[in-house]
Amino acid sequence: MTEETELKLSATPRTLARLASDPLLGKPRGAPQSLVAIYFDTPRFSLWRQGIVLRLRRERGRWVQTVKGRGALDAGLHRRIEATSRARSAVPDLAGIPDADLRQRVSAIIGAKRLVPIFRVDVERDTRIVSPASGSSIEVSIDRGSVVAGASRVAISEVELELKAGPAWRVFELALAISQRYAARLANRTKAEHGYGLAGAIRAAPVRASLGVVRRGMSANEAFRTVCITCLNHLQANQLGVVRGEDPEYLHQARVALRRLHSGFDAFRRIADSDAFKSHAKSLREFTRALGPARDWDVFAGQTLAPVMEQFPGHAGLASFERACARLRAEANLATRRLFSSRRYQRILLGLGGWLSQGECLDAKDGAADVREHAADTLERCHRRVLKRGKKLKSRGVRRLHRLRIAAKKLRYAAGFFSPLYPPRRAQPMHAALNDLQDLLGAINDCASAPEMIDACARAARGPLRAQARTIIDHWNTAVLEERRRELAGAWDAFEKSARFWR
Repeated sequence: MTEETELKLSATPRTLARLASDPLLGKPRGAPQSLVAIYFDTPRFSLWRQGIVLRLRRERGRWVQTVKGRGALDAGLHRRIEATSRARSAVPDLAGIPDADLRQRVSAIIGAKRLVPIFRVDVERDTRIVSPASGSSIEVSIDRGSVVAGASRVAISEVELELKAGPAWRVFELALAISQRYAARLANRTKAEHGYGLAGAIRAAPVRASLGVVRRGMSANEAFRTVCITCLNHLQANQLGVVRGEDPEYLHQARVALRRLHSGFDAFRRIADSDAFKSHAKSLREFTRALGPARDWDVFAGQTLAPVMEQFPGHAGLASFERACARLRAEANLATRRLFSSRRYQRILLGLGGWLSQGECLDAKDGAADVREHAADTLERCHRRVLKRGKKLKSRGVRRLHRLRIAAKKLRYAAGFFSPLYPPRRAQPMHAALNDLQDLLGAINDCASAPEMIDACARAARGPLRAQARTIIDHWNTAVLEERRRELAGAWDAFEKSARFWR
């Protein structure tokens, strides 16, 4: 049994044709192969639900059986165990699985159930070997074809970069070189995931964050890498939905992933002084800011304009405002989708993934220390900053409250990262107080930002009642702002009284 380590890039067939002749990838190993693969499972997908893939593939005139574990995903790099053996025909042979433990596991999952073909993959594969350095070897497979399940079909047009020898960061290095020359996008889904999706085993939906990934016994460096990789996986799981302009929740979850990723850098920056750390942090910060307009329009439409429309149904001026808002919101979201399709975004993902795969991302001495030492110091510093920003809260202007919001947000994310290191009952009161405080400060900030959107809608709206509509929305927003400010005192008191669970 071996471990397969590979990264996928998706591109158009025209781009793949150009890429195939690029000296960057060397010369093909013979003529392209026609590969036919049949994936088997029980009628209710028992193997897939337990993380197992069973495939029979016709290659070079013979059938080969492969059993794969779902494995792990590290910032775009798929790692899976696999066991391969010869097969007499296109019929699964469980007794032929070479690894005894895997054979026993597969047999136990299937039991008395029957195996049936679930989907088929047909591709033309162009293969070559790239050796970027002594001791490093990467198999490059350019695949063009389709995945077919019943009457459903999806096209496959991708490059697989499989590590054969050397460090994992070499795969990211090659992928980055490809993305700098061609419009190729990091692909998060395997062929098996495409097939099971067509067969109905996977329902496409926005993916939420995995929390509590830092564990006791980790070094600071291990904790930082775990946080970053988890955030990148969360981001990449939602990026296709963002690019396609599907459910708005995809974009929301992508923003959450980026904010958490940037906050992860913030939480560890005191023990990281490398140029690479600073460069990646800067790129993330700039990209996250570029998503701001789309987020602002989503909030304005849903939390400011929608309640007003509900209270004043049929108002012609407000209807004109709503149409103008929809147009401006659509433009901002289109710009965001283009950002997620851009080479700039791919360079950020691949560059960060390659850096993380090198292992040592923090300063050597502090990075090797137990993460609890760094966690307590970071949480204490963040807490003191929030207390400082919150002095004389009632007299604070909107700008000062914005600074408090940023400080509270950093503490909230740091607490989220590090709370698994402490007893849950101790951490829960602080979490609850921080959530309430951050929600109120966020709402106040949204109210403070709303006049810009109101001005833009007023310029884009039409009709004689738009001035009246603007006045209604202005008054509504002012009233909401005052109400949120009154609520802030109670949330602040609850925060101040919450015990510091890291002590």
